[in-house]
Amino acid sequence: MANEFKVRNGLIVTGSEYVSESIFAPNLPSEANPAYYITWKQADGEFQISQLTPGNTANTIGCWDSFNSGDPASGQWRTNNGTVGNTVTELLINVEDKGGNNLNNSLASLAIGSVVTLYVGSFKTSFEITGIKIFYNLGVPYFYIFDVTYLSGDQYTYINPAEMCLGIAASVPTNQNCVTYKAVTAFSSIASTTGGGMFIANTGYTLTVDLDVYYFQLNNSDLNGISTSNFFNGVTPGQSITLTSGTNTATFIFNYSSTSNSGTQVVGVKMTSNSNFTLSANQSFTICA
Repeated sequence: MANEFKVRNGLIVTGSEYVSESIFAPNLPSEANPAYYITWKQADGEFQISQLTPGNTANTIGCWDSFNSGDPASGQWRTNNGTVGNTVTELLINVEDKGGNNLNNSLASLAIGSVVTLYVGSFKTSFEITGIKIFYNLGVPYFYIFDVTYLSGDQYTYINPAEMCLGIAASVPTNQNCVTYKAVTAFSSIASTTGGGMFIANTGYTLTVDLDVYYFQLNNSDLNGISTSNFFNGVTPGQSITLTSGTNTATFIFNYSSTSNSGTQVVGVKMTSNSNFTLSANQSFTICA
């Protein structure tokens, strides 16, 4: 005997069973607070069941619904491959959230090096922004493509429409002057890798940021083509600078910058924050003054 199923606000109501197991996923558990979406997929000619619940809106700037491909319309978001995790390289977000709020100012505040957190149902995943593209419609910002690197958190494939609420975990101020590099594992790679960088400590070349670091060894250009020497020529000796990677931040006093025999830039610094973290190969780091 098949009992009638009931839907309220897009959710399966507690205790209901399903009319047809050929249409609806079988054996979904009864819950005091049901958290299943029924979605009609016109292109596929079928219903789909999603176990993703609305995102955690605490400390978020807005929420969007996912879609499959193309440019995000108002209230939509997607990744480059329909997943959330370590294979994601792009995050596309419309300037309007699903409530019709224009969040261009909030999205525009996310500079390279900022860290964002995606809340999708019970999932929580953080990414670092490594590049930014803004697309316009008649001169007005329409949607953003953030180049991102996975940092931590849940990894999964989302089922449309999955609500994503966007949180800002760490923000690099856009009114600062910043350059961004990526960690390389060999000294010989610094000069040959655009945007490559390492650190010099008492123990030699390293990717560990701590009180022992007294030089940054950097490529002549950062990842965005900014001249390293021109950047540090604009920094005054004794000025405080910050190095940020993901959610880790260290503060240094800038001493001087010069060109090494290898053609790279050597930047003399002294840490003041007593931070301690280690970068992995190709992990990006941003220096702001």
